[in-house]
Amino acid sequence: MTRISSPLEALQEHYDAVVIGSGYGGGIAASRLARAGKKVCLLERGREIRPGEYPDTLIEASEEMQIHAPDTHLGKATGMFDFHVEKDINVLVGCGLGGTSLINANVALRAVPGVWDDPRWPAELRGGDSELMEICYQRAQTMLEPTPYPDDWPKLPKYEANRKSAEGLGMADVFYPPPINVHFKDATNVAGIEQKACTNCGDCVAGCNHWAKNTTLMNYLPDAWNHGAEIFCECSVKYLERRDDRWVVHFEVVGEGRSRFDAPNLFVTADLVVVSAGTLGSTEILLRSKKNGLPLSDMVGQHFSGN
Repeated sequence: MTRISSPLEALQEHYDAVVIGSGYGGGIAASRLARAGKKVCLLERGREIRPGEYPDTLIEASEEMQIHAPDTHLGKATGMFDFHVEKDINVLVGCGLGGTSLINANVALRAVPGVWDDPRWPAELRGGDSELMEICYQRAQTMLEPTPYPDDWPKLPKYEANRKSAEGLGMADVFYPPPINVHFKDATNVAGIEQKACTNCGDCVAGCNHWAKNTTLMNYLPDAWNHGAEIFCECSVKYLERRDDRWVVHFEVVGEGRSRFDAPNLFVTADLVVVSAGTLGSTEILLRSKKNGLPLSDMVGQHFSGN
């Protein structure tokens, strides 16, 4: 698999759509917009890390850690494990092409129907058995290929311990292996990427070096690239501006040291912008945009939860 990110010199002045972030929000948006024939630019603050380049030891993992605290930042700005340490809550997010899908635990459960009954959802999404929701789930399953841990694979001590606990609690009838976005056989996926069977190494949340984990780097992002999307890494979006019926996306090149010399941010324009930089990243971009004059709701940044 060739690298799908382009050098910054290839960035054009204007696109139909700019997508900020490359995880389950940005990766999917870029794929769908590119499939619709739009001229798409995706900006990701992290770097493109391929299987075989993820940390394999504790020392290597420590070099991939960065910490955002109220008064300081520690570690390299492209460290894959991005910790936010705050007064009320600590958060770990992924930094890299693929976002937090690079370091999550792969579980792909459908939400229980009651979740979609909440009146705060748009009307089109309410009701867990809606036709639209089923179409969306099916599309996601086609790309992510979630599957339970196979019955004929080696027994996992932790899973067996949980199963016995469930039996002891009288809950054996509702205990089951959840679907996870992992390949358990060699196969070419829907985006044309050759993936390998899981080796049970247990390094899912440290970055899969064996081409088995179905991160967005394995499916949605190459699908977007296959359909003409242009992907640029190490571009940290700072704020958005509305100018002459176009969006202006201001960003900083990560690791260039431009900020030390008060160099101006770079920018790209678009007809449409998708802000999909994760809960923290998206909110920060919107709050900075508001501070720079973009009219936004006073509710931006409110009502966070620990989920």
